Amino acid sequence: MLVSSLAQTRSAVVLMIDPDPARQHEVRNKLVAMGYTVRSVDDYESALGIVGSTPPDVVVVSGVTSQAEGRDDLQVELKRWGVPLLDLQAPADEAEIDEQELKLRVDAALQTRTLQQALMAENARLSAERLHDPLTGLFNRRYIMIRVEEETMRSSRRGHPLSCMLVDVDGFENVNETWGHQMGDVVLRDMAHLLTRTLRASDIACRYRDDEFLVLLTDTDAEGGQIAANRVRDAVAGYSFYNQSLPEPIKLTVSVGVAYWQPVTRPGQPGTWEPQLIGLSERALKAAKQSGTNRLVILQAT
Repeated sequence: MLVSSLAQTRSAVVLMIDPDPARQHEVRNKLVAMGYTVRSVDDYESALGIVGSTPPDVVVVSGVTSQAEGRDDLQVELKRWGVPLLDLQAPADEAEIDEQELKLRVDAALQTRTLQQALMAENARLSAERLHDPLTGLFNRRYIMIRVEEETMRSSRRGHPLSCMLVDVDGFENVNETWGHQMGDVVLRDMAHLLTRTLRASDIACRYRDDEFLVLLTDTDAEGGQIAANRVRDAVAGYSFYNQSLPEPIKLTVSVGVAYWQPVTRPGQPGTWEPQLIGLSERALKAAKQSGTNRLVILQAT
């Protein structure tokens, strides 16, 4: 992969640190003549304030020793932002800083910055792939298993109710068999859209398996779980799934199983215990499917 330098794509921002006014002026003018945007400060503490608010692309130190106060804190902040630090190590009595060498070193530091940004972007992309379903854009099963444990612990500590909702598309296998898997993918993507549009921002939805979607309903008791499930059922039943090969849209329904839990303290035992919310929601969904289509079953964890 070819990565172009920041200096080639835009005016890179250089923050220079030098307590000597004459040398600061000299280096600043050279950097500006090279096409960089330059900000200058006298010490590390002042630089720290700038980096924290508007991070530059590179920091150039041209006249402050490594033992000066605030350098360690600045390096920590630069590492957080992925900003390289270029130390020219110029003593006060040194002759002019060589312009060609200065440009080479700054450009090299900027190239490091560009490569690091590309690496951070790639890591973010890979992280998103590990936690998201590529078809629907929802979280995947791996992520939801982590969040179930976290939310159960949070509910235990605070004594708040927690519900788990499992949604299954009725007759989804007929969609694939009749109109093909491409239409099945359209249905799954539209289902993800309906879920995110219908649920609260605090609810956590994922594609659990095939045509099943799992939703963690935080701070939600049985009544709240029933309301959320009915909203999803109504949204799906009223939605028209578009199929370009048909004159009329496809109408579908969902079956929903909800498990809810209210943390309590068992007599003689401190704290609370952790229910198997997902397993219980699977039992509730199975009961709903067995009773017909567009059904809702709610079970309580005890």
